[in-house]
Amino acid sequence: MTDLYKVAEFFPWFGFFIGSCLGSFLNVVTYRVPKGLSVVHPGSSCRSCSVPIPWFLNIPVISWLVLRGRANCCGSRIPPRYFLVELITGLFFAWIFSDYLPHQDVGILLASLAFSWLLIGVVVTDFETMLIPDRFSVGGACLGFFLSVYFPSIHTIENHPHGMEHLLAGFDSLLGILIGSGLLYWIGALASWAFNREALGEGDIKLLGCVGAFCGWQGSVFCIFGGALIGCVWLLLISLWQKIGTAKNLDKNQLAFGIEVPFGPYLAIAAMAYFFGLKIWIDPWFDWINELSF
Repeated sequence: MTDLYKVAEFFPWFGFFIGSCLGSFLNVVTYRVPKGLSVVHPGSSCRSCSVPIPWFLNIPVISWLVLRGRANCCGSRIPPRYFLVELITGLFFAWIFSDYLPHQDVGILLASLAFSWLLIGVVVTDFETMLIPDRFSVGGACLGFFLSVYFPSIHTIENHPHGMEHLLAGFDSLLGILIGSGLLYWIGALASWAFNREALGEGDIKLLGCVGAFCGWQGSVFCIFGGALIGCVWLLLISLWQKIGTAKNLDKNQLAFGIEVPFGPYLAIAAMAYFFGLKIWIDPWFDWINELSF
């Protein structure tokens, strides 16, 4: 018990280290992939003067604090986003690792790490560029499907009497991909017809496929409406804040009818909420569908 307690104390710190490193890599991915650049070559360099960044000035979380948000080479400002992504990813991984020992399920651990990393990347990229790269959405859907087949416990399917847990989990994942992306496609198509303009991007539709691969069809359906609710509440708060502000003229940063806003981040937040806690409360609402006999 003493050894297990010591390991349990170490796990969150190990998770934070891994998460902050992968968060640093995520900063590279979210900056380069939308521009069509390689994430491997060249190495990290200053965005202002292109001087290569040495490893001792590229330590996740710590370097930004030590440099006080300024590049050592030219003194240009380093966006706080780099620090926040590393910190948030590190904290997420620390929390996931701390929850591993009580369950000791490798499949859920790997799925949680991969899914959270992908969704953080979606939030950052879609907010900054209004794009969701296929490497996150399509790649995430493929990864979620293969993890589901190999680790059926991701979809709470274990010890099937006929040994079909892998097949059933894969089917649940595939169904989530098809229903999630298909349902959002038709919602987008109807909205585009109603407003006579594109209402949803292809990236959002593909992202729902990724969500369905990890969460099943129930999670993908929840995320459509949960993401819409989160987005509406958030945009309403921003709109109210702008109206009570001192600015008199509408600028490009203010909300107005017809202005495009990213939907991916709200879908990602709803997916995280479902996967990391709401699943046990949401799924019973869909039991009546599972009990239908055809």
